[in-house]
Amino acid sequence: MKPQLLAAGIASVLLCSCASTRLKETWKAPGAQPAAGRVAVLAIDERGLVRQGFENRFVAQLVGSGAPAVVTYEQLSLAEIKEDKKAAAERFRSSGAGTLLIVRLVGTGTSYREVRAGPERYATTVTGFESVGWYDYYSVGFMDMQTSYGSSKRKVCLEASLYDLATEKRLWAGLTQTVVDDRTDRVAEIEPLAAQIVASMREDGILP
Repeated sequence: MKPQLLAAGIASVLLCSCASTRLKETWKAPGAQPAAGRVAVLAIDERGLVRQGFENRFVAQLVGSGAPAVVTYEQLSLAEIKEDKKAAAERFRSSGAGTLLIVRLVGTGTSYREVRAGPERYATTVTGFESVGWYDYYSVGFMDMQTSYGSSKRKVCLEASLYDLATEKRLWAGLTQTVVDDRTDRVAEIEPLAAQIVASMREDGILP
């Protein structure tokens, strides 16, 4: 399991919020039934505080919906999980977990838009310039005096997958897309994202 920088997608991109999150698609294994026990939540991010933030919020949403859940950052590091998969699964099961919910970053994209408040306006100026050639002198003959405004947006896609710890089979998966801008509260956006995923899992009857 190779750690992905989840924070590069949400926590490091996710300041009054103008973000929007939607669940793009979901998948459920044919005949899948919720496994007994708690849901262990694992957010794949190498930075401890980011991982804790995601896992805590997902656990809060799961518990609030009636599904017992537990964080995994208190049990094992990402390196320890990668080193011994079987030992990690046993550790999660010893905490009463029957399923494992893994949240990871799958893609990001950034766009930038610049607009002017009005028409272009110029002021003539010829002072303070050492001319190299006629075109350089000509190029600074005018100075743009109009104000322009720029804004950037980033699309962040996360995948949440629920696995049965006993059979190791995937029971459910959901893909989300969050659009954030420079004003987005990075931390506040995690909670509605987790709420959408948990609500969808509940609707699909996959939670214990």
